[in-house]
Amino acid sequence: MNRKDLIGKWKINRMVIHPDGFPKGRMRGAGQFDPQEGNQLLYQEQLWHETENKDLFFARKFYRYHFLDTSIDIYFYQEESNRLFMTLNKAERKGCATCQSDRYSLLWDWVSRNHFLMRYQTIGPKKNYMIKSEFLR
Repeated sequence: MNRKDLIGKWKINRMVIHPDGFPKGRMRGAGQFDPQEGNQLLYQEQLWHETENKDLFFARKFYRYHFLDTSIDIYFYQEESNRLFMTLNKAERKGCATCQSDRYSLLWDWVSRNHFLMRYQTIGPKKNYMIKSEFLR
């Protein structure tokens, strides 16, 4: 996986799943990776989020990806003062992060040049769910 593979627009389908396997919510929308200075990409996503109670709301998030030799540092962008969120090991395509008492584990699978999957396991005092995202060009 390299920086150039991500540049451009992606369709996103995302599921939030309870530990018992039942859906907690669904998100659909688009994401885009845009080149920035150096070995960086700015990522933004815009999604419609339907909760398990059928409530619908719009969500928007920004991240900055900094590509290093063996890893990718993922930073929150704009909010949270560009704080480092997670470091992703390029070879294993895995990463972990801790935010207060919550732990996030990421696994990133490339299916093809135009298709990849991201799976976050989130565990904490008030959190316990899996987020599965599919990205398609």
